[in-house]
Amino acid sequence: MSTMSKSGSSGEGGRSAAEDVKEASRFLRGTLGQELAEHSEAFSGDNAALLKFHGVYQQDDRDQRRALASKKLPLAYVCMVRTSVPGGALTAGQWLAMDGLTDKLSDGTMRITTRQGIQFHFVAKEGLRPLIGSLNEHLVTTKGACGDVVRNVVACPAPHEDRRQHHLLATAQTIANRFRPRTGAYYELWVDGEKAVTAADGSAAAAGEEAEGEVEPMYGRTYLPRKFKIGLAWPGDNCIDVYSQDVGVVPHGDGYVVMAGGGLGLSHAREDDTYARLGTPVFWVPEELLAPTVEAIITTQRDFGNREDRHRARLKYT
Repeated sequence: MSTMSKSGSSGEGGRSAAEDVKEASRFLRGTLGQELAEHSEAFSGDNAALLKFHGVYQQDDRDQRRALASKKLPLAYVCMVRTSVPGGALTAGQWLAMDGLTDKLSDGTMRITTRQGIQFHFVAKEGLRPLIGSLNEHLVTTKGACGDVVRNVVACPAPHEDRRQHHLLATAQTIANRFRPRTGAYYELWVDGEKAVTAADGSAAAAGEEAEGEVEPMYGRTYLPRKFKIGLAWPGDNCIDVYSQDVGVVPHGDGYVVMAGGGLGLSHAREDDTYARLGTPVFWVPEELLAPTVEAIITTQRDFGNREDRHRARLKYT
């Protein structure tokens, strides 16, 4: 089971346990392939943490929690699966395909998130591979929808005639593609499942070979200290709360105003050193420099963000 505490503060060398789990994961593989092949109802703690990078949260049925706990029985584990949809833009075919999966593999509902993704709830462990594999067949990914990476890039969706909506959505897609994790573990586990199981059931050396020579050119072995949110607003339309993003982007002239350091989260038990913060307008950049500018901010957070205390690991504290 997991070596992580709830606070994530039990790691070695002055860093949180979450950092140790990421570094030892062989680029987000862990032993997920082996556990997917087992008939157990739940993932172990470290693998449950790695699942988030694949767009999956392991949860339990809260309606059954008290009764099961009182009888000292295992909890009724289920999973939530979240898609990453830059700008919230889906084709009709993609929407219908997802709708068709709900009755087969989840609880018959889809939930639209404030970050423009789609969530499937009450997904059984054995339903993860069919669900995520089917989503990818329709060009919908769950990679980067959760975890310590750049999350789904949001953008104001309303197609008003007085703005370049297609250009805004294209910019969101470009940024999302640039900052998704590159690990091949995602496709091994969810698209080419037999390969993942073969590697997991083999020797430790063989399993290690799956990641040999692999690199994450921007994230490295420990990815980011915490989640990182990017949003694109339109002048006069702040539907995505651009000041609440780690990086907020607003078109202006032939370029963009870039804001940094926003975030609404805080820990009520630590009101002295955690807080909500509005993003600060930092500078204007021409269009061709937007992506490398955002990358410079992300890599600054990667290198200097707090990896000891996850309560203070967002960009706003750096």
